Amino acid sequence: MSAAPFIALEGPDGAGKTTLATGAADALAHLGLRHIDRRQVSTSSEYAATLMEPLARMLWHSGDAPDLSDNFWAHLQASWFTAHGEQVITPALTAGPVLVDGWYFKLASRLTGQGWSTDEITHLFSRVRRPDHTILLDVDPTLLWERKAHQLRPAELGMHGTYTTLGRTSFLDYQQRGLQRLREMAAADGWHVLTVPAGEDLPTTTDRVSALLTALLANSPSS
Repeated sequence: MSAAPFIALEGPDGAGKTTLATGAADALAHLGLRHIDRRQVSTSSEYAATLMEPLARMLWHSGDAPDLSDNFWAHLQASWFTAHGEQVITPALTAGPVLVDGWYFKLASRLTGQGWSTDEITHLFSRVRRPDHTILLDVDPTLLWERKAHQLRPAELGMHGTYTTLGRTSFLDYQQRGLQRLREMAAADGWHVLTVPAGEDLPTTTDRVSALLTALLANSPSS
């Protein structure tokens, strides 16, 4: 197995994972760091790509409706991240370090508040490849609402929760509960936590993420 590190940026909806991962990877391209979209299908196996494409469509291009329970979606996500880890991440690591814009942890953090036990969640994702380093973007939910209020999906508002009405109140509660669980996961598993304060501009946050990534890469076995 390659010694190149696999790094994930994690955080709640609207934390800026994709934008920051893209910017940091561009800034650190000279170190060999590559950003891979967590929604990318295999490019090395036509067979895997053929099976992953409908999974991606179901997960990200099928709209939102409560007709299917979180039990269905959670198992679909576990299947996706298993395939993505095996067919996209693992081959890419032979060429150098990889940075992804989110992993399965955000979903896992929400399942806790939807009736799932810790053992059930652990078992569901037990065979999914885990990052060597995870960076949690800790962003206050009120800031997330300001960023995304005009483009939020029902699932992000707490559609699979117990809320009678979806809106600002459900969003803030749903995201706060998920963020707290992510903080607990970070503390338990030794993640790196990057708090993003209100008013901090994107270039500053990108520089802070890049500095942390530079330190992680400098200390990796492949450096």
